[in-house]
Amino acid sequence: MKSLFLFIFALAPAALLGQSQQCARQNAVLNGAYMVTITGTAGSPVWGVIKGPVATLGRYVFDGSGNIQTTATIATANPPVNVTPPFVINGTYTVNRDCTGSLTLNFSPAPNGHYNMIATPDGRTITMIATDLGDVLVATAIRLDHD
Repeated sequence: MKSLFLFIFALAPAALLGQSQQCARQNAVLNGAYMVTITGTAGSPVWGVIKGPVATLGRYVFDGSGNIQTTATIATANPPVNVTPPFVINGTYTVNRDCTGSLTLNFSPAPNGHYNMIATPDGRTITMIATDLGDVLVATAIRLDHD
């Protein structure tokens, strides 16, 4: 048993090192159009007077260099609001070598929206969570291509 523990302990750093290189292309791993859904509860200043359940469906275009442009439909319950495109939101993103990262949506003059994210090594799927105090929002993005 002791030798098994030592064997696993010896291999763990190598496994972690290999995982840390999964997104070696960093920002370039996210490139192209993605279908994005966001659901949860809005409560931060980002949402202004909107407090409570919210859902969005959008198209996010990542440029592979850290910039993003989005169009989305937003539905909220308190107060009831339904916002549809063609409004456009710009933002920035960063992907680390371990496929974690962050995304900021620029809602000027309102506060910006912030998300932590994890991308798959091939960049096909992104999972995000809002980090603004008061928001409980999760998002999933799927790249829209046929590769």
